[in-house]
Amino acid sequence: CGHGHHSPIKIKRKTNTFIMTTYDFDLICIGGGSGGIACAKRSATSYGKKVLCIERARLGGTCVNVGCVPKKVMWSAAHIAHTLKHDMEHYGFSTGGEVTLDFPKLKQARDKYVKRLNGIYASGFAKAGVEHVFGEATFVDEHTVKVTDKDGQVTNYQAEKILIATGGRPHFPPGEGVEENCISSDGFFDLEDLPKVAVVVGAGYIAVELAGVLNSLGSETHLVVRKGRALREFDPMISEALDKEMVKQGIFIHRNTNGVAKVATDGGNKKNITLHNGDTIYNADVVLMAAGRVP
Repeated sequence: CGHGHHSPIKIKRKTNTFIMTTYDFDLICIGGGSGGIACAKRSATSYGKKVLCIERARLGGTCVNVGCVPKKVMWSAAHIAHTLKHDMEHYGFSTGGEVTLDFPKLKQARDKYVKRLNGIYASGFAKAGVEHVFGEATFVDEHTVKVTDKDGQVTNYQAEKILIATGGRPHFPPGEGVEENCISSDGFFDLEDLPKVAVVVGAGYIAVELAGVLNSLGSETHLVVRKGRALREFDPMISEALDKEMVKQGIFIHRNTNGVAKVATDGGNKKNITLHNGDTIYNADVVLMAAGRVP
């Protein structure tokens, strides 16, 4: 009988202590991409929570900064290039000379557009009452994260709940010199100049899109696929039609390669790519790995 009396009191005391614990925030979101932003804003506006979002690079995540948004800008540029090259004259247009692309100007305009979006996300946070800080977050305990900013300053923040929304990143497959001498899709958006010769490795839609853009803008473009063709897992009608079209557009497709064994520099800026089937591609300016993404 004595037990029956005591245990509820113990539980109650625990509950009281729990309620009295105060944290800086109700919720911390680690990651200011699509998931983190949506969760942070919804929690603040719909549920009245006090929220902090931590981002280590730029607000908006992959899509806004190194994904769909700048990709669509590049796709639009490639589309214009394609029209000028192949369709214009059939409609009676002529330029009276060569049309040239100022690649740095295109990159500058694209970066400016993305920066504007970063600002829109920041003001969206302000309107929703969400605080945000920039830095690298690591867990101290289940309610505490420490954030190291770009100057090395460390600050601790506490919350009742912490959400991990850190997204994904491009994956470099194993191989000698692969990570050192290749760029990822992220690196594609850092290119200051259009490469004369570009090698894209991968058979997914990121590889296909970027190979198509580079080719249309005027790079000699090679696409390296492990098996028979790109987008193998997609509807056969799509992947077969795409394959024909890429060949027609002048993309060099290296098939049944089993992937890249080695990427080496020739002492200068050029890269030589050795494939697992024994073939080698020489003198590439850029090797872009688009072999999938990891969390």
